[in-house]
Amino acid sequence: MRANPDARGLLEIAASTFRADVLPHVAPEARFAALMVANALEIAERELKGLDAAGHSMLGALALLYGEDADDVLSGDDLRKRVEALQHRLCIEIAAGDFDQEGQGVLMDALEAIVEARLGISNPKALG
Repeated sequence: MRANPDARGLLEIAASTFRADVLPHVAPEARFAALMVANALEIAERELKGLDAAGHSMLGALALLYGEDADDVLSGDDLRKRVEALQHRLCIEIAAGDFDQEGQGVLMDALEAIVEARLGISNPKALG
């Protein structure tokens, strides 16, 4: 059993401490920069907590687009690399005009799922 907090726990502690104990004492001229730091800590915390879930959401959408297996057993770096490879492929195919005639409905569904997964980490309030 781990006695110390992991990276997610450390970020949670840092963000909470920063907001509660440091931010109230920041000079007004430095408040904007301090809020950016607090926001960055919270985004990093959400990313660590939700990375695999977001990755699986993106992978599922891309796999559906390409008629491939979503491979639910992937996690961590393997999942990230697989999603990045499929996103790279998608960018190349969009730039080449591969979706100009057919497949736009499935493409839009995939892009919407990718944006929602990313927003869930970077700005969950935007999702409603």
